[in-house]
Amino acid sequence: MDSKNIIKRILYYMNPRQIAPKMVKLWLFWILFWIVLLIVPTEMVQGSFWILVPMAGLFIYALTTKDVIQSLVFGTFSCYILWYKSGCFGGFLNDLYVVLGDAENIEMYMSFFLCGGIIIAMKRTGSTKAFTEFVTKKAKGNDKAIMVAAGIYAGATSVDDYVSALTSGAAFSPLTDTMKKPRLALAYVIRTISICASAMLPFGAWGYFIIYQIVEAENVAGKAEATGIFIRSIPFMFYAIVAIVMALVFAAGKMPKIGPMKKAYEMMETKGIQMGDIQGTEEEAQAEEEEDFDEENPRTKYVSVWNLILPLLCIVVSLLAADLNCFIAFAVTTVFTGVLYVVQGLQTISEYVQCIVDGFVDMIDMVIILMLGYAMQECMYAMGMEDFVASVCGAVPYASLLPFIFFVFFSCTEYLFSLNYTLYQIAIPVMLVVLPTVGANVPLCLGAVISAGLFGANACVVSDLGVVSARACRVTIYDQYRTSQPYVIIAGVIAAALYLAAGLLLSF
Repeated sequence: MDSKNIIKRILYYMNPRQIAPKMVKLWLFWILFWIVLLIVPTEMVQGSFWILVPMAGLFIYALTTKDVIQSLVFGTFSCYILWYKSGCFGGFLNDLYVVLGDAENIEMYMSFFLCGGIIIAMKRTGSTKAFTEFVTKKAKGNDKAIMVAAGIYAGATSVDDYVSALTSGAAFSPLTDTMKKPRLALAYVIRTISICASAMLPFGAWGYFIIYQIVEAENVAGKAEATGIFIRSIPFMFYAIVAIVMALVFAAGKMPKIGPMKKAYEMMETKGIQMGDIQGTEEEAQAEEEEDFDEENPRTKYVSVWNLILPLLCIVVSLLAADLNCFIAFAVTTVFTGVLYVVQGLQTISEYVQCIVDGFVDMIDMVIILMLGYAMQECMYAMGMEDFVASVCGAVPYASLLPFIFFVFFSCTEYLFSLNYTLYQIAIPVMLVVLPTVGANVPLCLGAVISAGLFGANACVVSDLGVVSARACRVTIYDQYRTSQPYVIIAGVIAAALYLAAGLLLSF
């Protein structure tokens, strides 16, 4: 279009002939979808299945466009259209104020920003390269040993699942490149193990959060009793147990490559191309690596592997010392890492500060995704998500089937859009009050709900941990999602069968 006239340009580029046919159909779908949401009476929405309808639209758009941020924007706005109607934009802005002003959310965003800076500093100083060379030497070219080591590392650092995924991805993704293995396989292993292991630790970030939701139940006396209930539920977190075992077996090369994952291995082995490379092309990926680490820099020619290990240890120690406050842990580690690198001459103060700034930029899209997700949670609360969950729990006629139904139902909702924090906040306090009155096994049911949240965090295309692990391994979110699906679903089916069997057996 060679005209500067605004009207002419609009008429030209909005002409359906100038738009891809798939996108024309998708836009027609959204227009009709929003019209339906707009005319649905508000009283029909309150506490009903309509709350989940925008999630279905989000899921369809994500599968069609493979664009997570666009999908989340449209899905979030669909919630506001459904609830606030003509006041949707104002409602969205009001909830953004709430989300952006929440102290815990701010701590989370800042944690990501600082962690991004630390990771970039590790790369530019050659610390990740030193770690790569160290592990490669110890593994003696055994790619299976390296993948298992990545899984063990992810589990060992899963006091916080974000820390685990971010640091293990940054440390081991160069190794997978060296071994000519797909980073998508690494992303599946560390995503699965980091989230599942974190939820099984009473002192882990997830375990800590769940215990506090148990405390909120009216019939729980305090944190000590809540911790005891949580510990009794650990053996019944069937999905977490099955998923971790499967991921380690996969890492050891004892599980067949299925579907897209098989294609990812074939592409890497035959063409040397990383499926889902976040840079888009092999040449761009190489350019990125060259920018991150300067092979000609004499200051970074000889770098100890301790320059990666010590910052990671600092993160873990700081997390425990700061009562699992990620922001404090990363702030302390940012200072520690800066001093460590500057006094060795690996970087100047200016270069290290630039790493931190670049880390902020590198993490901004992930923070936007989290911000939109939390805004959607606010809207879902307003629509009566708590009442909806309570009504579903109360409608089950047989207590022995409750664990199976909880796991299957909430796995389906979490698969559409992972809201595991919200699921635990809403379901656990209500469930702990209701379950004893119907004769249900409380630890088993609690394990089922926790497992459903973990399934969603592992399976959902817009899961926050999916975003974290994909970014850490430098692969696209969508490709990570589709390559891991067969393994995640198999683990989910096995877990569902275990909940059905356990519910029937323990009822006698």
